[in-house]
Formats: sequence, C-alpha cells, structure tokens
Amino acid sequence: MTPQLAIAFVLSFAVGPVLFLLLIQPDPTKPLLAALAIGALGAAIVGLRLSDTAPLTGLAAIWLGWIGAVAFIAHTARRLTNRPKTDRATRVAGCLATTIPWFGLATAQMLSI
Repeated sequence: MTPQLAIAFVLSFAVGPVLFLLLIQPDPTKPLLAALAIGALGAAIVGLRLSDTAPLTGLAAIWLGWIGAVAFIAHTARRLTNRPKTDRATRVAGCLATTIPWFGLATAQMLSI
C-alpha cells in the first residue's frame, strides 16, 4: 500500500465518520440543512475547479462535499421521522456511507496496476 493510499484509508475510515458525527450533532433545522446543502455543493465545485491544478486538494474538497451531502441526507431523514431508532440508524448508515469513496479509490488503484 502506497503512503497516499494509507492516508486515504485513515481519512475514510477514521476522520470521515468522526466528521460526519460532528456534523449531525445538532438538531436538524432548516438553516442547518441549507448550510449543509450549500457547503456540500460549494466543496464539490471547488474540488472540480482544483482537480487540474491541485489534484489532491481537489479530491479532498470533493470528499468533504461527499461528507456534507451524507450529513444533509441523514439530517433530512431524522427530520422526517423523528424517532430514536431512526436516529441511530441514520448515524450508523451515515458513518458507513462516508467510507464509500475509499472503495472507489482502491478499485481505481487496483485496475490501474
């Protein structure tokens, strides 16, 4: 495993879920949902703009946009149902969803060899 893949692994499986859990701590309100949606879209746009000049920075911005989008979806699910079991399920599913980009990177690395 290359150092870059090791860093991506740690980011995906440690930092991503922690960041997601921090983003869904407050109660889901309309201003918070708007901030998450705008932040996710903004991070994705910045990532796409930086992908040619600074690929790793662009990839990190796209990844942060992914985390924001997952947090937005989790907050929306919590807001629609408002049940303790749903709250727990959205936390678990969201933490798992933050690791999805790792599998894309690992698959791309495997196919490029």
